Amino acid sequence: MESSSIEHVDVLIVGAGISGIGAAYYLRTMQPTKTFAIVEARGDIGGTWDLFRYPGIRSDSDLHTFSYEFKAWENDKAIASADAIMSYLRQTVAENGIGTAIRFGHKVIEAAWSSRDARWLVQIERSRDGQACGERVTMSCGWFFCASGYYRYDAGYTPEFPGRQRFSGQIVHPSTGPKTWTTAASGW
Repeated sequence: MESSSIEHVDVLIVGAGISGIGAAYYLRTMQPTKTFAIVEARGDIGGTWDLFRYPGIRSDSDLHTFSYEFKAWENDKAIASADAIMSYLRQTVAENGIGTAIRFGHKVIEAAWSSRDARWLVQIERSRDGQACGERVTMSCGWFFCASGYYRYDAGYTPEFPGRQRFSGQIVHPSTGPKTWTTAASGW
């Protein structure tokens, strides 16, 4: 089912992770007359930091350098856990009124430039609870800001492991592993 009306925004941001949230902040503060929306395929903000759930997940860079210039990292731990980073991102969204611009369950299927209209036409598939519901909408924008990261969130890469068929243990992918999974190495 496709909507007959096309919603237009000045800027369409794809992805509600670190980059998308940062872009929204700067649009809101430096271009307050511009309209924008963030479309996020998943059901929460955070991108990588919300997706990966393996034990001990944390940043590999210090957050004093990695954080936004407009919101200092105030946590005692510079090398932060995913939970601490998610808390920081949630605070940033709340403090800057960005949440109202985010549309969860909106996956970009196609973006095409229309020279005739001088704007992007973006086909979006909506989902509910992570499942496509068959509903598609079209949005248009003057600027298409892709902040979707470089992971394929719906099906992460799994390399070939020689001898995998003979391995009797559990193989856990970092993006799809159980949230409660523990190992002897927990607490590193």
